[in-house]
Amino acid sequence: MSRISILLVVLAGFFMSACKDKKKNPADEDRPLTFTEFSELFPKAALPYKISPGLLKSKTGDSAAFKPKVAAQFLPDTLLSAAFQKEKPRIVPLAYFKSSDLHYVLVKAAGKSTTQAYICLYTPKGQFLNRLLAGETKPGSAKEITSTIDSRFNIKVSTSEKRSASYTALREDTYGAYADGSIALIMTNSSEPVSNGLYNPIDTFPHKHKFSGDYLAGENNIVSVRDGEAGKEFLFFISLSKDKGACHGELDGTARITGANTAQYRDKNSECIPEFKFSTGKVTISETGCGAYRGIKCMFDGSFVKKKEVKKKKAAKKKAARTERTAFFLLISKILSHHLILPINIIVKL
Repeated sequence: MSRISILLVVLAGFFMSACKDKKKNPADEDRPLTFTEFSELFPKAALPYKISPGLLKSKTGDSAAFKPKVAAQFLPDTLLSAAFQKEKPRIVPLAYFKSSDLHYVLVKAAGKSTTQAYICLYTPKGQFLNRLLAGETKPGSAKEITSTIDSRFNIKVSTSEKRSASYTALREDTYGAYADGSIALIMTNSSEPVSNGLYNPIDTFPHKHKFSGDYLAGENNIVSVRDGEAGKEFLFFISLSKDKGACHGELDGTARITGANTAQYRDKNSECIPEFKFSTGKVTISETGCGAYRGIKCMFDGSFVKKKEVKKKKAAKKKAARTERTAFFLLISKILSHHLILPINIIVKL
């Protein structure tokens, strides 16, 4: 082989390698894609992943957006029909993750009137299963939706709405996705005032640990503690309501026991750190940086007295004893009434 031929072969290999390694651009794809090729158009990302207000409001250029033909191959037609009826928003790839059962595709739709983010679920072969609204922002609107996907693929969707200059209502819905594409609501936290009584999401959980129980401070203020999966942790739920319901806060999670009578919780999505200090018949809590979960004037702090529980076995024995006495009195009354023809009301209560 001549030197010229060798040179041409080397140059051809170099250019082919360069073309292969060149980063794909969503705007350049104008052909049918496989789902693997589609997933490669997304930026590299790692869990936990947050769809923040900054990500939603960031300017999106046309070069980063999917071509309509690309979007039509993998995204359902009804995905954006409700929010963008007459408008064609730019659809931008945000992130791509996969578990053993599901593939998670995160996209942003940016229009003039609104910007939304969706989490779309697919089978490993690329079949679309379901979607979840995971972000939304509108110019001039007091309402905003953001979300976080943690390392276990739990999806927390946060909806905040500014009600006044000093109060922003916050609702957090945590979802789990399953292999068939179904999405189930696992837990809801809300900082909105409670009007129809207090709902305790961990009320029915086991409470055999020495710290477990309900600690109260007034009618609508509770620190509920339940057994954790490990001996060095426990589940908790805090609900506070002050200023006649004008200031409300709720927080739940798994706290780590740090000492003989102390524990701490560190929120993964914020700087919130509540501290627990247990003593005989009460718990004292204090917090740092938990403003995202409460009103500005009702911090997670103060002392709460443990509610006394009626022993189930003792209560059952008392009930059985009362039943036996009642049956005995009825039997005696029947005998006396039948044989002696005496009025029942002369029987002396024992």
